[in-house]
Amino acid sequence: MMWFRTSLAAAGLAIATAIPASAEIVASTCRLLSYDGTITRVKTFRCDFMQRGGNVLVNSAEHEFSFLAAEQGETYIRINSIPLRFTRTGEYTLEVTQSPWLR
Repeated sequence: MMWFRTSLAAAGLAIATAIPASAEIVASTCRLLSYDGTITRVKTFRCDFMQRGGNVLVNSAEHEFSFLAAEQGETYIRINSIPLRFTRTGEYTLEVTQSPWLR
């Protein structure tokens, strides 16, 4: 009987991991600070935030950002705060305020 439970548990785990997890898209407000030498440009816009497996996608009508979990600390810095911040040193900082009531 024990082998049956173990086999059943293993089969359930295999099925659960084979089904891709869905990620919720959250309507958000983004603030982009672009760095160009001594000039910093600031732009605020509506965006969609999606996180799955530690990977983050942020999309809007004009912009698309991708932050892979494997690259965190190497190509960008993530600060978990409100707003959530992603910085690519010398290029830009993206601040994301999740606000599902926007739409």
